[in-house]
Amino acid sequence: MRIAVGAFSAIMTATLGALVATTVAAHTPAETMRFAIMRNGEQIGTHAIEISRTGPETNVRITTDLTVKVLFITAYRLQHSATERWVNGQLVAFDSTTDNNGVRHKVSATRGTSGLEVEADGKTSRVDQNVLPASLWNPELMRRKTALDTQDGQVDPISVTDNGTEDLSFGARALKARHYEIKGRYSQDIWYDERGRLVQVKLIGSDGSVISYTPI
Repeated sequence: MRIAVGAFSAIMTATLGALVATTVAAHTPAETMRFAIMRNGEQIGTHAIEISRTGPETNVRITTDLTVKVLFITAYRLQHSATERWVNGQLVAFDSTTDNNGVRHKVSATRGTSGLEVEADGKTSRVDQNVLPASLWNPELMRRKTALDTQDGQVDPISVTDNGTEDLSFGARALKARHYEIKGRYSQDIWYDERGRLVQVKLIGSDGSVISYTPI
């Protein structure tokens, strides 16, 4: 079979274009958001969110590391790491390990045909498939009435108030962000920019201290 030069050129152009598009989709650079965890104006740790997208799949890695010292003695320590796997906007797998001041937790969740199967510290339960992790990077959480605690695996009721758009500034950086207030077991204020990216978190600690996550 003979193929005309023009037709061959068109086929090669289309094929190369498809290959380039596939390569670009497969190698989309990961987006990393890093935050300084502040307590009453003093940095006590860091929080990082890494989001990788490949076609319909999104993978998220979250790490938190903080230490509170009083008179040079460690009064509180938290180390937390978690991974999330999403396909077509649906959570299909979640895993986390936490050391909360010596209390350790291990949580995993997988999507089944009738919901999420959650294993938290060796105990298994099945929860509604629409429950999302309370990891805050995903603004879709603001439209839900329950959330999966990423540290201990409990499903908590939440109520969300939309406080509208506000102007924020971080040094020389100024932006508009949507301010939400979440009330639940751990109440906090959360801000997302116009692209839906997490930009700030504020909450009150159990000792009355002001805790904030600010971008770095």
